[in-house]
Parts: sequence; C-alpha cells; structure tokens
Amino acid sequence: MVPSSGEPLQQVTQISGQRLLANSNLRPYTSTTYEFGLESKLFGNRFGFDIAYYNKTTTDDIVNAQLPVTTGYEYTYFNVGKVVNKGIEVTLDGTPVRNDNFTWDVGYNFAYNNSEVVQLAEGLNTISVASSVGAWAEIHHEVGQPFGIIKGYSMLRDDNGNIVFDSSSGFPVKSELKKIGNSVAPLSMGLNNHFKYKNFSLDVLVDGRFGNDVFSVLNVYATRFGLSKRTLEGREEGLTLTGVDENGNPYTNNIPSSDIRSYYENMKNYSDQFIYDGSFVKLRQVVLSYNIPVDKLKLFKLQSASVSFIARNLALLYSKTDNFDPESAFTNGNAQGFESFALPRTRSYGLNLMLKF
Repeated sequence: MVPSSGEPLQQVTQISGQRLLANSNLRPYTSTTYEFGLESKLFGNRFGFDIAYYNKTTTDDIVNAQLPVTTGYEYTYFNVGKVVNKGIEVTLDGTPVRNDNFTWDVGYNFAYNNSEVVQLAEGLNTISVASSVGAWAEIHHEVGQPFGIIKGYSMLRDDNGNIVFDSSSGFPVKSELKKIGNSVAPLSMGLNNHFKYKNFSLDVLVDGRFGNDVFSVLNVYATRFGLSKRTLEGREEGLTLTGVDENGNPYTNNIPSSDIRSYYENMKNYSDQFIYDGSFVKLRQVVLSYNIPVDKLKLFKLQSASVSFIARNLALLYSKTDNFDPESAFTNGNAQGFESFALPRTRSYGLNLMLKF
C-alpha cells in the first residue's frame, strides 16, 4: 500500500469540510536586504570572479501551519515574526585553453545561505508547519534554529548512552519530540564546462546541494514490510537486544526469528532511523552541438544553422540516501525534507534544430 491523502479513496467519493481556517489578522510581509560585492576580469578576460554577500531580514513572512483535528480545520496561514538570511554567492569563470581550433571555458558557482528564525508570533517558540504520513516526523519553524527543521523521535538513551527499554513491551522507549535534522540545504553549487572544436561544441553541467537531511517515508514502509536490506538481520537466528530498563537495571530481550516482524514493524516509532544526508551531485545536462556551415547551403539563404543533441538528468554521481533520489525531497512547500514514494527525476533526450534566415 502506498500512503495517499488523495480523493476519491478506492473509487468512493468522500465528503470533507473546509480545510483552511481564515486568519483575519494576516498582514503582508516585508523584507529588507543589503548586499555588497566585488566583480573583476583578469588576464585579458581569461579569468573572472563575482563575489557577493547579502543580509536579508523578512518580517511577518506568511507560512501555513497545521491545526489540531479538534478544530475542524487542517491548516491556517499566519505571520512568522522575523527570519534572517545571511549568505555569500560566488561565481568563477575562466578559459584555460584558447587557440584557433579549440576553446575550453569553465564556470563554477556556489552559494551558501545561513537562515535563522529570530521570532515567531507572540507567545510561540516553535510551530509545526507540516508532518509526514503517520506523523512520524514534522517540519517546524523554531526560534533560534534554521528555517525548517525536522523533528521526530529516537530510542531513549540514559546518560551512559544505553538504550532504555520498556520491560512490558520489550521495545526501546520512544523519546520526546526533538530536532533530528535540517530540511533546507544551505549550500548549492554548479559546474559548467564548454568545449568548442571547430564546428562542434560540448556543454556539460554538474550541480549539487549539500547540508540538508531527508526523512524517508519509503524506507519506513520498506522496513515495516520486510523489504529493506536492514530487515535481513535476525531472520534466521533472531535478535538479542541489550540496554537498561526504566529503572536503570541491565536488560536483555531475546527476539526469536518468528517474532522478528513485530520488531521491524515497531521501528516506525523511531524517526531518526530513517533520516538520511540529503546531499547530492548530479550530471544535470549534456549538450552536443554542430554548427552547420551555411556557406555551403546558399540555396536556403541561411544566416546560421545548428543541430544539437540534448540529454538531461543523466546520472546521480554522489548520494548517501538508500532507495530514493535525494532531490525528490526538494519542494516549494512546507514539506521540504520529506521523501514519500516520489518518482525519480525523468531522464530526457532530445534533438534541437535552429535555423536563422
């Protein structure tokens, strides 16, 4: 079963009430930005750089927040008091090789953004703006933290690092809701190489994002249903769990292989077991072009002509995630940081013919 909140369910039409609670106190947001930078071209324009630093303060930013079921609504919009973003953007470009027949141009850019929630609405220190299927993890805006942190649960541990077990169930005690990751990547980069040999040219673009975390709903279900590699442990010999009980006494629980499914089913309660480093590097685009010599096509009276082969989303070069594309967790909504059975990016190929008369 793939979790879904869509309608209709099993071809049965559902009746639902108003989801949005209107907020009559909603105000327009304002932002103040200052920026300074330095740009230069050197060595006969063979090398150049552009460096910029910015500081942006947003007041009364508009976000949506989940509401308790008892309200009869699902969410409302409200103003976040104050969010500060500080960062640096750098662009480097150069031409390592240039001669009559061959040219190599390279461009590199990266951006680092440090965000902080300085103030929420009066009386609020944290607010939940999204939750995963099963409410196993939540996205929060919290004072003193980066914009959009992931909160969830872990196995409770004592001061010595021992796992605390519930002696009645035999499973680890679930911790209180706490921060387990950052949903927004602070660092992004791109590297583009342009090669030109006579009438041929080749462009290769690599890009990536770094420093964010992803909560994987897919891997929660894969673990519960015994489809993940991690569930191989204990299938033949069972598992022996050790730690302490609620009173701090040594505790051991021997789980036979016949009961191993219940152990992995219970893993859904520990969100941090399904948090992954969302950093990635991708081969984003390759374009191979040929400029057609129009002087040999005088019959068509062309000023220029070219044909190109274009390929996009070719390869995932670096990733630490299991079973899913880390880029699937990037959205424009509040749920950035959740992966939930998302399809990988589509790889595409195409031909492009350009004629100028």
